[in-house]
Amino acid sequence: MSDHEPDALSVTAGDASEPGRASFFFYLAVAIVFAVFFAFDLFEAISNLVLVPQVFTQNNDFYRENGLDGLVVSPPWVPLVVGVLLPPVAFLAAIVLARRRELWKFTLALVAALGLVAAVSLSLTAYVTTV
Repeated sequence: MSDHEPDALSVTAGDASEPGRASFFFYLAVAIVFAVFFAFDLFEAISNLVLVPQVFTQNNDFYRENGLDGLVVSPPWVPLVVGVLLPPVAFLAAIVLARRRELWKFTLALVAALGLVAAVSLSLTAYVTTV
């Protein structure tokens, strides 16, 4: 082998360490797939933010008409707002924390963030329905 020809090991190692254009598109594809799941959670939280106060208003009107003023409560605004803020914050946090990792670690971070959002939104929904 001459001094001017690189050996196969150095070429392979050099190519693998530099992220290429195809690599970017894999990361983008994974991010878009998970963005759809996070968008569904966000849509669900926004619909709760819009509809739950209406239900509380109807219930409170019914309670007042029937003299049950002790049962009148205001909507749980904090859990409703947290439900709206959580999906985009968790998605962006996972992307920022895992952006320079390998693809499987990037995907795992998004799976963990989606699991967090699902668990917290389920807990918030259970709390709101018991108020």
